[in-house]
Amino acid sequence: MIKEFEKQIRNLQKELAEVQKGQAALRLQPCRGDSEIREKDGKLEKLDRRAKTISETIRDLERKRQKLMAESTIREISCA
Repeated sequence: MIKEFEKQIRNLQKELAEVQKGQAALRLQPCRGDSEIREKDGKLEKLDRRAKTISETIRDLERKRQKLMAESTIREISCA
């Protein structure tokens, strides 16, 4: 179970890095008018929400992983 959490965390971290690269590339794109600015802002907002969701999911998985590790450590100590 812990390894599954670790794998999910790694995959989400890779996805987050890709989203952040997309954000950086989008920020560097020039805009020529109000419509392009609004379109760019909409895309950035969508990427920001995605990055926030991924970060929260990573935090939740890390907490669950740490909790499982602590429980397994307690079991090992009590069995010894």
